[in-house]
Amino acid sequence: MLISEIELILLASSQSPYYKELYSKLSKDDLTLEKLPVVNQEDFWKFNDFKDNKLLTGPIEDGVVFKSGGTTGKPKFSVYTKEEWQLFTTLFGEGMDKRCLKEGDRVGNLFYSGDLYASFLFITKSLENAKTKITQFPMTGGMKLEDMIKTVEEYGINVLAGVPTSFIAMADLLIKKGKTLGLDRVLYGGESLFPEQEKILKTVFPKAEFMSVGYASVDGGHLGYIDEDCGPSEHNVFPGTIMEILDDYDKPITKMGEVGKLTFTNLCRTLMPIIRYPVGDMGCWVSTGKFKLLGRSDEGARIGPVTVSRDDLVEVFRSFNLFEKISNFQMLILNSEGKDKLIVHYTSGSELSNLRENFYQERPMYLEAVNKNHIRDVDFIKVEESELIHNERTGKLKLVIDQRIQG
Repeated sequence: MLISEIELILLASSQSPYYKELYSKLSKDDLTLEKLPVVNQEDFWKFNDFKDNKLLTGPIEDGVVFKSGGTTGKPKFSVYTKEEWQLFTTLFGEGMDKRCLKEGDRVGNLFYSGDLYASFLFITKSLENAKTKITQFPMTGGMKLEDMIKTVEEYGINVLAGVPTSFIAMADLLIKKGKTLGLDRVLYGGESLFPEQEKILKTVFPKAEFMSVGYASVDGGHLGYIDEDCGPSEHNVFPGTIMEILDDYDKPITKMGEVGKLTFTNLCRTLMPIIRYPVGDMGCWVSTGKFKLLGRSDEGARIGPVTVSRDDLVEVFRSFNLFEKISNFQMLILNSEGKDKLIVHYTSGSELSNLRENFYQERPMYLEAVNKNHIRDVDFIKVEESELIHNERTGKLKLVIDQRIQG
């Protein structure tokens, strides 16, 4: 059910203990979107505990629950009522109609399933709700690469949807075999597809167009869709949502091309309200209602299929009594021969050993992705404080530097 901005704010401020506390110092006249504080993600997830929840506006009685948050130690969850889930996937499916799908397509779904992850089920249901007549093949990203290739060939699949790391893994095998696949489109999501990766994929999918399947998160919902007028990394804002781009002082940016943090309000969700929620990406407006994604923000670093946040690293350092020896740290993401790589620069009075092993011990999901050849090993490098990169305007340390984005 789509509700108005003011209805959502009033519902959240009266029925959700988290939002009630967040807005407690505001007068009724201040309960408008532009006057509301931006959600602090740490507080948001602290209140959103499954057993003692202080975020939701009511009980979980009829809907679906997904795991959220990537690699963090304590599981996070996102919940949709049945009606909200249906609306979410319907709108996203209609967004896919705009450009991603053509009548008669045979679409192989390579997104991941299981362990409460949303992506495979989400794309499956969105494809079902799309108006374009297509046939879908629920392959999942867990298939063996040999079987993926065989299935595409055997059933004449002309469109694949999945994360870029799955396509790169397929490409590695196809190159070894000296084979190509006659795909028409490759629809990627969950990660950006960088020029270096697309160049590799073009060698094995020579006919294919590469495009975003759409922009969404299990935390926030439907964030953006593409149409024929969208350039690389550009998305349109969905109806029933409000996307803001905020500067370092949480003030809305309206100037075209000026970069800030994407902040989202979803008017389709009332059980788990999403109001001025930082989605974790940087972006800029390119025209009214259309924005361009420009890498991850300070909220977290997306390395292939894995998310690593500042708190993840703090937990690792604390687990091994190392945090007191580290004065500062910064995450750098780069592309190494078509695959994502995380480098952690840290400042310390001495070189610290076994940081990679400690990290993998605490965050096995990252190591699993490395072992599957989806991403590169993490590296920890000691640097001087002066080598860390700060925001020129505010002097704040940039926690995440995404070096995959050029220009």
